[in-house]
Amino acid sequence: MIQAIVFDLDDTLYAQQEPFAQAIKQLFPTFPAEKMQALFIQFRYYSDLHYMKSISGEWSLEKMRHERIRLALEDFDFYAVTDDLTKFQAAYDEALNQISLPTETREIFAFLTQQKMPIAVITNGPVIRQNQKINALQLQKWIKSENIFISDALQIQKPDPEIFHLMAEKLALPADTILYIGDSFENDVVGAKSAGWQVWWFNHQGRELPAGQSAIYDLEINSFPQLKEQLLNEKKLQR
Repeated sequence: MIQAIVFDLDDTLYAQQEPFAQAIKQLFPTFPAEKMQALFIQFRYYSDLHYMKSISGEWSLEKMRHERIRLALEDFDFYAVTDDLTKFQAAYDEALNQISLPTETREIFAFLTQQKMPIAVITNGPVIRQNQKINALQLQKWIKSENIFISDALQIQKPDPEIFHLMAEKLALPADTILYIGDSFENDVVGAKSAGWQVWWFNHQGRELPAGQSAIYDLEINSFPQLKEQLLNEKKLQR
């Protein structure tokens, strides 16, 4: 039985590809539109791959942000000048300030609130940047601030199971009664499963399973409408 639902933030509660695409079109208008999704997946790959370097101090946050877009573009034989790579982050930040929840996510929150189901968020990232997204999405309407865990504030990054253990303690619930929903297999699925949680992989970008990994998630979800359908009809939510 599910007694609480915890969400990832980026590309789970909102479609992160949309602000990304806005910034790409602004700075790199000749990049092929039909390759935008593939570029975004590579961008997220390099972001996750090199994020810990910015945490450890090996790289500055600015260098990590520069390298993730440079490397992603070069995977498509698209080479940009340094100035445009720097401007990309500013354009991306501006687009992220305009994000909003999809209709399906708002309906999910309204339903879960009506059901008195505890809702929480665990997200990796810098505190200021993640709080800006949280404010833009107006998550405080549905989620208590103390139930929103930002990795940099706790100095624990997903997939470390400790951040999930801390959330379970906060919710005062057994691990196996908590459902986690996130788009990153490595950070969300592996991390939550390592903590003994139930996990739905929100694979709306159509990613392949990472090499050497098995399908350890409880359910794979491939779209926002499907996520809404599953949550609003999930019999295990009845307590």
